[in-house]
Amino acid sequence: MQQNASSTTQQKSADRSTVPPAQSIITDITTSSLEPTEPTEPIDLTTTGEATELPTASTPGEDDSLVVQSLHGLGSPLLPAPIQPPTPPLTPPPAYSRKYVAGLFTFEQLSIFLIYPSTIAVGSLISIVSPPESYFGLRTNFFNVFFVKNGWFWTTITFMVHCIRLRISKPSKLVIRYAFATLWWFLFTQWFFGAPIMDRVFLGTGGVCFVNDPEAVPGDERKVHDSWSSFGCRHVKGEWAGGHDISGHSFLLTHASLFLWFELLPVIMERGPLLRQINTKIVFVTLALWWWMLLMTGIYFHTFTEKVTGWLCGIAEWAIIYILLPGNRTLTTMVGVPGV
Repeated sequence: MQQNASSTTQQKSADRSTVPPAQSIITDITTSSLEPTEPTEPIDLTTTGEATELPTASTPGEDDSLVVQSLHGLGSPLLPAPIQPPTPPLTPPPAYSRKYVAGLFTFEQLSIFLIYPSTIAVGSLISIVSPPESYFGLRTNFFNVFFVKNGWFWTTITFMVHCIRLRISKPSKLVIRYAFATLWWFLFTQWFFGAPIMDRVFLGTGGVCFVNDPEAVPGDERKVHDSWSSFGCRHVKGEWAGGHDISGHSFLLTHASLFLWFELLPVIMERGPLLRQINTKIVFVTLALWWWMLLMTGIYFHTFTEKVTGWLCGIAEWAIIYILLPGNRTLTTMVGVPGV
């Protein structure tokens, strides 16, 4: 009987000796994970949500292996999951630095804005000091008749050339901004429930249309015509006189130029391949022509106050759409902002 007990005790000791200690299991797992038996793609425990089964030494009488859960799970008793710090959200860097001046303009926007009052001021100063004789001083010069008199048509063509190469997701916003710019040009220079705004200002400040009557007695050839618009006055070969005649050239060239500049500005600031395309060069050519004709207007036509009021009216729609509205998120969603 003692021999049977002794043999049983020796058998249990032998069984215990076949079970490796826990530390040995951890060492074997670590070693096996560092030395894979065949080239396989690494398993990223931080991105899988499934349990991963690791090889362990099985005890006699048990056929279930130890399962180490994902690091996102409850953690394994053998390999406790390390605490991972939260990953901050990725935010793309801005395309260019936006440093605001007076809380309204970026430096680039302010630089563009100042081009046009400076041009009118320089032109007016030249006209006072010594205006040179020039072909551009004639109202019938080719650039005035063919381009400026049809200024919004050429601005529209240039804008379309600019838009056809853009990659923006909502082209309807381009159409909305163009519609606002066109509406302001139309109301100011073409029609505002009758006479356009600029003619209403002229008539309201005492302006009239004079025409020459060849049948009148000498000294009384000039007579007042009942024309209520500058177009009607030109149609009867009359002449505006007596009121505040807002410079239509100052208005149109400022309004059209700021519209094109601010639609083109994202392309300029991105400094990418779009900047080198022929489309961009066409826009620059139009802007250069509009600037030159504004300088000629400053030198040869209108009084200084008429040019300044034309410039002020020219910046009105631009200031609302491109400067004030971007500060209001609700209204900005309606008109959008220029992009590439």
